[in-house]
Amino acid sequence: MRLKLILFFIGISSSIQLFSQEGCGSKLPDNYAAMHKKYNSFIASPSGTLLPHDTCLNKKLSIVFYVFLDSLGNPNVTATQYAACITILNKYFKPICLQFMNCSTVFIPEHEYNRWDRPNHENKITGNAYNWFTEKTINIYLVQQMIVPPKAGYAYGPGGKDLIVMLKSAFSGMTAVHEMGHFFGLPHTFAEISTLSEDGPSSELVNESNCQTMGDGFCDTEADPYSVGSGAAPCGFVYGPKDANNQYYVPPVDNIMSYWGCRCRFTQEQYNWMAFSYAFYRNYLH
Repeated sequence: MRLKLILFFIGISSSIQLFSQEGCGSKLPDNYAAMHKKYNSFIASPSGTLLPHDTCLNKKLSIVFYVFLDSLGNPNVTATQYAACITILNKYFKPICLQFMNCSTVFIPEHEYNRWDRPNHENKITGNAYNWFTEKTINIYLVQQMIVPPKAGYAYGPGGKDLIVMLKSAFSGMTAVHEMGHFFGLPHTFAEISTLSEDGPSSELVNESNCQTMGDGFCDTEADPYSVGSGAAPCGFVYGPKDANNQYYVPPVDNIMSYWGCRCRFTQEQYNWMAFSYAFYRNYLH
């Protein structure tokens, strides 16, 4: 392990926060581009890469599931779903040796929160009003419906609250992996770090000549034109959109942080970034 290399980043502010959800507008933190600039200058230095392929965090992190009951007192979630969520998270975070475990499951009887309205509900649930929140763990809240935002889930990134909110119907699959990616600091593949836009449109060029300063900031994720080109073709992409150099996009339809239909992988740089985010910002989690 060479995690001591993380100390290079000691000058970065620990106040970074990323709030993001599938399909909804949000804003990257003000220092996100600067963070990437420092990251890129380091990995290009003679000392080598930030976290090599053989780096292993060797950590198991606790998840507390908070489940809102319906008006009849039913959780509408099964033990199989909890197990599937843990299994798929462990599968996709194994390359950086991060494991997850179901520390406990808490049933919340306030059924009105089962239709989640973030501006009106989040602070009440996690704060002094109810205090359904466990320090130094990953808190996952499961709801029947999301009114605000009206999507499958959202997460706070490093520097933000240790929480993820997801639909009961979605949390046992790739939505959980996508939101955990946000939790450890990953933007969408179509984000635009130069304008701090989490929802693009990305200005990254197909030839990746500006990949460190445009798009999501990672050079091993292809330039993503989402939602231009979206359609009913395999994995949702219709061939045709071009970048500023008049080159056709070939987007990362299989990347977990995309919105395309074949999500199944993180890239090495994305893994490096998540390992860095844990080691520097969220190493208090147990």
